[in-house]
Amino acid sequence: MNKAQIEGQWGFARLVYGNARRQIERIPDDQLGFRPTADIRTIGELAVHMHQYLTELTEAVLTGQHVAADEPKFATKAALLNWADAQVARGFENLGKITEAQLSQVIDAWGTKFPGWQLLSFVPTEVVHHRGQLMTYLRLLGVEPVFAYDFEPTAETGK
Repeated sequence: MNKAQIEGQWGFARLVYGNARRQIERIPDDQLGFRPTADIRTIGELAVHMHQYLTELTEAVLTGQHVAADEPKFATKAALLNWADAQVARGFENLGKITEAQLSQVIDAWGTKFPGWQLLSFVPTEVVHHRGQLMTYLRLLGVEPVFAYDFEPTAETGK
């Protein structure tokens, strides 16, 4: 897969990240720690994971080495949203720096070897998957989620 194809996939991912941001905005301020069952992430941890993945994988391709970073914790939704916005900006900035040669390099991630392009191709499916989880968590909290295919900016956020 070449860079133009990856960029095409990531164009869709950008839309889904915008929708996911609006899902996060709907989380009640006092519910970042909501966990539907004991063995899964909280809604706040889920929001962090889906955004950290974007920069973690672009940095792996840029450096040729995957380093799993610790996921930060946030006390407020505003802090989480500011961090998530920065992750999206940095992930797309990193994508712009990646070369065709870096897409072909093999990187060991999670004990498996992947070409760089394949790591980057995980991002669109990862964000779609976790956005769906966010929507389910919101429903469990009694909050109506944003329509899954609403990719229009909102008046409040411009995103």
